[in-house]
Amino acid sequence: MRGKEATLAKAAAEPPAADIRVPVRGGALSDIQPRAQPVWAALTGPYAIFLLVLLVVPFANVALFSIHHYSSTHIDLPQLTLENYRKLLTPYYARLFGRTLEIGLFTTVLCALFGYPLAYSLARAGRRMQTLGLFLLIMPLMVSTVIRIFGWLVILGRNGVVNQALAALGLEPIKLLYTETAVVIGLVNVFMPFMVLPLMAAIDRIPPSLEEAARNLGANWYQMFCRTILPLSLPGLISGCLLVYSISLSAFVTPALMGSPQGRMVAQQIYDEVLVSFNWPSASSLALALVLLTAVLVFAALLLTRRAGRMERGR
Repeated sequence: MRGKEATLAKAAAEPPAADIRVPVRGGALSDIQPRAQPVWAALTGPYAIFLLVLLVVPFANVALFSIHHYSSTHIDLPQLTLENYRKLLTPYYARLFGRTLEIGLFTTVLCALFGYPLAYSLARAGRRMQTLGLFLLIMPLMVSTVIRIFGWLVILGRNGVVNQALAALGLEPIKLLYTETAVVIGLVNVFMPFMVLPLMAAIDRIPPSLEEAARNLGANWYQMFCRTILPLSLPGLISGCLLVYSISLSAFVTPALMGSPQGRMVAQQIYDEVLVSFNWPSASSLALALVLLTAVLVFAALLLTRRAGRMERGR
């Protein structure tokens, strides 16, 4: 106690530290306060350099290639031109982009339809079943896409499992492989985890008591889903749709192995322009147009979602 009293007496006897003040405009005095260190700059700096070197600079190089003339003896000519972008307005490229957007839309819709029940089941399952379900969902991502596509070639081929089952039923075989239907099936199989995981995270945050309250008030399962699960899980659905749609537009391996030459997508055309005809300026314009189109669609979807959310809160 005596030591504590001595310490307090010593602290009371010491004069308070003087504030550091400096004259400012008008003769007033202002306190000098230490500025906070920009920790965020040190944390994000390495990643910013990574993006600058491996994304921004190559993207700028692609944009520069896209406004140069094609040369059969050189990669490009120094003269500038917009001809590479004008040809994107021709009927061939218009059909190419339209087919790509259509296949991406079908893939996204099917992933949402099949992914919702799976995501709901995983979100409401027990810990062990949820762990097993997540393992089975994510495990195909560890396998090469080419190997998974070869599995579909066996299933959808002329003498595959589907046609053998139809033959056993006395039906004529149908052509499934090398069609747009086969491409959509392959893309849905490859990109399903990117839809299920955001949906599962959104549904897992919904308290089960809300579902029980809706059922106790007389709502059937469909009404409960439309008025409780769907509105509250809408952010996860939007995230999943944006992920699936954006990566479906740039898919290459699945359309190349399961599609037909007549039903090609933009990524296949870019591949042929780069490695077959060596027309790098044309391929650059296609790649830049695809990136800008994807960015516009994603921005429009986010804008409409935000506006719908504001209208919903305004009610």
